[in-house]
Amino acid sequence: MFPLQNTGSVAVIAPASTATNATAAGVIDTLGYEEVKVCVLLDSAASTSNNPVTLSLTESDDATTYSAISAFTGDATNGFTIPNADTANPQVVEMNVDARARKRYLKVQITPGTAAQIVGAVAVLGKAKDTTAAGAKAAESITG
Repeated sequence: MFPLQNTGSVAVIAPASTATNATAAGVIDTLGYEEVKVCVLLDSAASTSNNPVTLSLTESDDATTYSAISAFTGDATNGFTIPNADTANPQVVEMNVDARARKRYLKVQITPGTAAQIVGAVAVLGKAKDTTAAGAKAAESITG
């Protein structure tokens, strides 16, 4: 089987300049999928110290109250290390999630460091339990 079959892509956070005192956030509904790849987009920065203060995934059963996922919380105990900002090139930080082990909704949160930064995020949902779900997510990302 071709490995990219039965996937759907969703724009989670539209690329936009986000202030240092603001958090860009977006929600992913994983219903019908077993895997999620979250790609966080970070524009180049004036200084290598301008890496995000917050870069995380949280989860919820009903999209109202979210709890931290320690493995997907940047610079936290048992989390991952947020990379230093790149002064010449945009960056992509990828998080691969086993959706079967998580709650239905995932929230991506990004807070820039020392200066405003253009940030964004997309999610690729994989291993659709039903190929109709994959088509629906792909159509949603194209039209919405």
